[in-house]
Amino acid sequence: MRRELILLGWLLAVSPVWAADPPSVAVQTVALKQQMMADTISGYGVVSPDTRSLQNINLPRAGQVVSLLVNAGQVVKKGTPLLEFGTGTDAALSYQQAVVAVRFAAGEVTRIEQLVSQQLATQSQLGAAKKSLADAQAALQAQQKMGNGRSLERVAAPFDGVVASISAAQGDRLAAGAPVLQMARDGGQRVVLGVEPEDVMRVHPGQTVSVASVFNDTRRVTGRVTQVYGMVNPQTQFVDVLVDIPHGGLIAGTRVHATIQLGQQPAWVVPRSAVLRDAQGAYLFQVQAGKAHRVNVHTGLEQGGVVAVSGSFNTQQPVVSLGNYELQDGMAVRGSGQ
Repeated sequence: MRRELILLGWLLAVSPVWAADPPSVAVQTVALKQQMMADTISGYGVVSPDTRSLQNINLPRAGQVVSLLVNAGQVVKKGTPLLEFGTGTDAALSYQQAVVAVRFAAGEVTRIEQLVSQQLATQSQLGAAKKSLADAQAALQAQQKMGNGRSLERVAAPFDGVVASISAAQGDRLAAGAPVLQMARDGGQRVVLGVEPEDVMRVHPGQTVSVASVFNDTRRVTGRVTQVYGMVNPQTQFVDVLVDIPHGGLIAGTRVHATIQLGQQPAWVVPRSAVLRDAQGAYLFQVQAGKAHRVNVHTGLEQGGVVAVSGSFNTQQPVVSLGNYELQDGMAVRGSGQ
């Protein structure tokens, strides 16, 4: 019996029929490919109206805000009523004094013309009276231009836009020229981005910026870098980068994530899943003659699910993209490409 068992073991060891297949791992492979990779820097910020489009709404006379008809952030069309403003008593008194002055000067001209016709006054006296009338009329026109003759005025939006801020409350008494609210024109917007200090040296005016809401990146707008600040913001600990969005497209106050395009460069790329890491660094597996071979690599730019790699890999051999976690150097593999 013992002799038979020994013989059976010898037959299993030498016979190709009974010998077991070497262990292998099922994998999926992809080809190395070369493509242009965009070098980018990211930052976060808040959308605000372009300060060049802001306009203060004020009145050239003192008075009182009778009622506010809009709220901050409200979108308005040209001609939309913004507020009602009552003329102050001092301004109204100045207007009445100007009216009386014109009436008096006109009466003086009439009186002196009669005296001249009776040869009781000279032409120079008549000229002086007419000069006084012209001055009084000019003063009245100035009062009318300032609106001092209107007891109540409804102020309308001068253009399509957004009420950016309101600096007065209903019932406030304001001095002449004091701002009541501020409007921003439709269109231009700005974003102040916070960029890491070590990255900001690569940012320059004119570079293209893709801007999207942090809560919904499906809505993207394009802007350009217009200014790079030269110091760290003490509140955010980032360096501020000013981005203009010429055509707008986002709601003011929206928190956004922006990507600054620094340039493009060609690179060999593989799927993100193809790159593994251990104590020695990043590596991938390439397949040659049915076996996996480890290749150490350096990773670079990453976008769209692919990673730029560099190293001593063979550009003609496929790279393992799935199943690589089970592999060791020299292990047999089976599978096909994507």
